[in-house]
Amino acid sequence: MYREQGLEREQMRDEESIVNEILERLPKPLQGKIYNDSALYLQMPDGTSHAFHFEVKAQPRKEWLMYWKSDFIKKDKNGYPLLLCHYLSPALQRYCMENKVNFIDSAGNMFILTPNYYLNVTGNKNESVVKNTNGMSIGIMKLLFVMLADEQIINYTYREIAEQAGISLGMVKKGFDYLENNKLYREGNNVRRFTDIPELYRSWIQSYDSVLRPKIVKMRLSGNILWKDIKLLPGEYWAGEVAAYELSKGYLQPEMIKIFTPLSFHERRKDLGLRPDPNGDVEFMETFWGASFQMSHAGYALLTIAELVASQDERNIEMAKIINENTLHINTSII
Repeated sequence: MYREQGLEREQMRDEESIVNEILERLPKPLQGKIYNDSALYLQMPDGTSHAFHFEVKAQPRKEWLMYWKSDFIKKDKNGYPLLLCHYLSPALQRYCMENKVNFIDSAGNMFILTPNYYLNVTGNKNESVVKNTNGMSIGIMKLLFVMLADEQIINYTYREIAEQAGISLGMVKKGFDYLENNKLYREGNNVRRFTDIPELYRSWIQSYDSVLRPKIVKMRLSGNILWKDIKLLPGEYWAGEVAAYELSKGYLQPEMIKIFTPLSFHERRKDLGLRPDPNGDVEFMETFWGASFQMSHAGYALLTIAELVASQDERNIEMAKIINENTLHINTSII
């Protein structure tokens, strides 16, 4: 009996992990929310929400898929069934599309067909998260950023940390597992602390360009405006060269204007009189942290150094080294 209970708890944890990973990787416009542990509400392209009655199956087989949809519809003729699962092979993805089986897998592949909507995303590889040689994922990088920016956050509750980082509770657990497995934090007397902050800084900066930066939503623009004439709104921060100008007290003259913003790109560009331009010298970048997070000097320096290094511009890289010497004091190479 106890073994059966243990297996049941393990299965529940696995299903919760699948759901958390899928919610973490959903394209932002969909904004999925779970209600009553059985309905997933997705925001459709026109802004309306649509409810799907979902079932979680870690590794569905073709034989199971053949009967699942019909059985589900028999139970609820008015609902739209949706399968949530680990990575589906390309063959099973094709089977689902050919047989109109709605699914979302943990790699971000999806097929959703209703009378009014058609969503299809394929080609994502068999990885629950994008990884680099250090084993960091997008969610872990978001977690580490807020905790490195404010060392008090590491001792917040998991729910508070999730809100600060803008990630799921499941991802917070994965992040601490990553830190524990790499002996990068310890816990004692109900207090958590990092064991090697310089190493975490270095790993985060090196991983930023390949793991997190490609997933940040961006928009290039152009217009007749100087960066000094732009007034940042609440929640916005300079990035790259303008941030380096601030941190170096004017040492680096900006050529490219970058702004991290939580606001609508469309509304913001209209306010500033900018127009979309793939070769423009202005770039909006969507903030990747939670709405409750307050940027610190250390966080600003960490993000700025990472952006400068990612630019692969020799002038910017030299500036990154100078900012590091004045702020983070990483002894090892950050390049």
